[in-house]
Amino acid sequence: MPFVIRKLNDAQTLGGELRELRRATGLTLSEMEARTKIRKAFIEAFESDRVCDLPESLYARNYLRIYLRGLGVANPTYFIQRWEEARGTCDFVDASRLPRQRVRPVALLVTSRLMKVAGVVAVLLAVSLYVGNEVRSITSAPPLVVMGPEDGLATTTATITVRGETKPGTAIKVNGESVLLNSDGTFETAISLERGLNVIKVEGAKRYSRVSTEYRRVVLEAEKNTALLPSGFNYLP
Repeated sequence: MPFVIRKLNDAQTLGGELRELRRATGLTLSEMEARTKIRKAFIEAFESDRVCDLPESLYARNYLRIYLRGLGVANPTYFIQRWEEARGTCDFVDASRLPRQRVRPVALLVTSRLMKVAGVVAVLLAVSLYVGNEVRSITSAPPLVVMGPEDGLATTTATITVRGETKPGTAIKVNGESVLLNSDGTFETAISLERGLNVIKVEGAKRYSRVSTEYRRVVLEAEKNTALLPSGFNYLP
């Protein structure tokens, strides 16, 4: 069908001009869709100036060229420029409006395999993190708090009580001797001091774990002689 040139109203919108061109060729919307392979909804959007209902700018511009070519317009520059001006703020990428591509079975197979590999990697990573945390929990030294005696204590008492707290199940030693641990994790034992500086070593460890060690330095001083001399006693020679 030959292209019919008609005088257009300068005040007419772009959509109105496109609609007039299509009607001048005698084509319906359905026939235009069949000729150009452009969806009818997009053709209606072009002819109704609903620029925001069109796909992303790159695709919409190409559809407009195909539409104009289907109407027999040899030079679409004028219409393209007007459409770009009308596009304005609607020039954004909307994934829902992009042309849909048919996914080939090979692509589906590759995607499925990638998802399986990603799933296996995620599981292995989770297992590795879990095992790592368990190993650290088993091998890390248990907490150990010695509540007495105070470090640097000076005393005249030859026996002193060592007491503290740790996690239940921890083996406690004081100066190499095992100490009974209560069910709540507390322990207490008495040790004898020697004259001068005494270094008390407290150790706590679980099976396969590192050892926690605390030291307390205690000085055993000699008792001062506080006995009074007899009255009138002359201690000078």
